[in-house]
Amino acid sequence: MPRTKPPALTLDPAKVHAWRVERQLLGRTKAASPVEVARQLVGVQAQVTSSAALSIALRTTPTRGTMPPTDATGRALLDRRLVRSWAMRSTLHLFAADDVPTVAAALQGKERWRRPAWLRWFGVTEPEMERLIETIGEILDDGRPRTRAELGEAVGARLGPRTGALLLGSWGNALKVASDRHYLVQSAEDDAGVRYVRASRWLGSWRDEDEREALAALVERYLAAYGPASLKELLRWWGVSVVAEMKPAIASLGDRVIEIEVGGARGYVRAEDADAIQATRPAKVSVVLVGGFDPLTVGAGLRDQLIPAAHLKRVSRTAGWISPVVLVDGRVAGVWDSSRRADRLTLTIDLFSRPSPAMQVAVEAAARRIGAAHGLHAAVEFGPVFAGPATSGAAD
Repeated sequence: MPRTKPPALTLDPAKVHAWRVERQLLGRTKAASPVEVARQLVGVQAQVTSSAALSIALRTTPTRGTMPPTDATGRALLDRRLVRSWAMRSTLHLFAADDVPTVAAALQGKERWRRPAWLRWFGVTEPEMERLIETIGEILDDGRPRTRAELGEAVGARLGPRTGALLLGSWGNALKVASDRHYLVQSAEDDAGVRYVRASRWLGSWRDEDEREALAALVERYLAAYGPASLKELLRWWGVSVVAEMKPAIASLGDRVIEIEVGGARGYVRAEDADAIQATRPAKVSVVLVGGFDPLTVGAGLRDQLIPAAHLKRVSRTAGWISPVVLVDGRVAGVWDSSRRADRLTLTIDLFSRPSPAMQVAVEAAARRIGAAHGLHAAVEFGPVFAGPATSGAAD
């Protein structure tokens, strides 16, 4: 049996987690705008809009005399500096507008809808699905935003009512496959609800990129914000299960990426980041609260070291809900929930171990940052949360 090549470096887990908090813009380093956050994180998961807004607010430098930070995300969407689209893991994300062509190019090779089981589920043939996708692109090519109902009606007029009805499914799967070709992204919501537009028309400028080069560029950027990460974790982040779809992207990066070991786990890291990680000096006690579906919780590498196995089901809950968590020294050390009454936000903190008095003070300070992001006064209490299945969207 051939021997496995030893890793280039062994890195201290404490330094890795502290370095990643900074790269995630959750430490001293902050972004100047929501767009910078989305660019740094290669998108912010956004199927729950309020959760995405909180993720961005916690990473943005607040400015005195302006609107609460969570409102800044909505303004960036209206200004078309941020764009909401299905992407990794077929999940809605917020992207910096100038990143959308790169993401669209990298998605070109996925097209899971071509699988026979997928086509049988929706009762269409491959040529019918191909025609549906192209028709969506043709309809939206005029640049006019349309609701899902309006788009379904227009498709039905061309391809028949049965095909048009495919766009009205609760999970939007027929819309997702069109987004993989950049034919469809979401414009900002208005009184009529979500509207859909063609990305190349909505953004005002467009560029075509090579699929393989685009994916490699995104992998390198992912490692810069979420690494170190194993091949398995890269696959999970991008939403594919076939190793052959990710290996070429890693290989194309050459010596810009090296293999390392952290706490017995192996993974990849950018070569230029290895020295920065080794030079990191972790704080004695660093406490950060992040909301539900936060990019770090969803996408970070070394997941087994980030989230204690005994508490994984309290973080990744029923029906895909990802809890808001308490990070202590860059690791998940508890979960939290919140309730609002008038101008007061009460956070209930549930730590996995009994906190010291100093830890309680640090947690309360972190909770005040959550309140400030919402423009509310924050109160803190300690008690159990998420002991059973998720029942609401209170995670943000």
